[in-house]
Amino acid sequence: YNSMNMARAFENACNQAYMQGKIRGFMHLDNGQESIPGLVDYAIKNGDKKYSYYREHTHAISSGVDIGAVMAELMMKETGTCKGAGGSMHIFDKSTYFQGGWALVAEQLPYAAGAAKSILIDQALGLSDDEKIEKVNVAPPADDDRISVVFVGEGGSQNGRMAEILNAASKDNLPLLILTIDNGRAINTFTPDIAKNSDVYKQGEHYGVPGLLVDGLNAADVAKGGKAVIDYIRSGKGPAMLQVHTYRFNGHSPADPEHE
Repeated sequence: YNSMNMARAFENACNQAYMQGKIRGFMHLDNGQESIPGLVDYAIKNGDKKYSYYREHTHAISSGVDIGAVMAELMMKETGTCKGAGGSMHIFDKSTYFQGGWALVAEQLPYAAGAAKSILIDQALGLSDDEKIEKVNVAPPADDDRISVVFVGEGGSQNGRMAEILNAASKDNLPLLILTIDNGRAINTFTPDIAKNSDVYKQGEHYGVPGLLVDGLNAADVAKGGKAVIDYIRSGKGPAMLQVHTYRFNGHSPADPEHE
């Protein structure tokens, strides 16, 4: 509840600051989709590798990225996560393994698959990260159950990169969670208008990758279902998909209020 409440309050503050001219450039708000950061706070660990799309403020905060640094980044301040150079669409934090704001739709998918592969390589070669997040010749703990999680919209899930990573993730049994945030709109286009099949969680069937659909407006459903999928991946059984059917309250960005 605290994570969801913080997410809503942060996005409301961002919207106000944008209207006041304190935040400029592109900005995309997450109002209505708070069950996803709630799940991140509940079931995703600090050491897990996280790859988000450009609507990523709340994903970063729930991953443990300092909330002040995120807001500072939006306001182009030196104290921001990228020293003000990234802005709203590019939140990056090394200490929490968070990479967000991939500007091209679905661009983050192969990077997340590669991150999942790197976890297996660490385990095979006996490597781990030191306090500076640099590789050292120290074997990961025996109970190392890190995963890679990638956030993508249901529109982006129709991209060809999805088929590529499903094949690769299944073949190499990668610890990868593909989390599709399905608000029914690809920017401002209703997804059924451009997608033959909106059941993204079934895309992995051809590759032997299981999937689950949950109600994004039911926080308990997302938490329970999401935790079950994440536990499946952590147990070493390979990749899985989670489709969260939710609803975004705002338009694509504050720059297009007519679409709200």
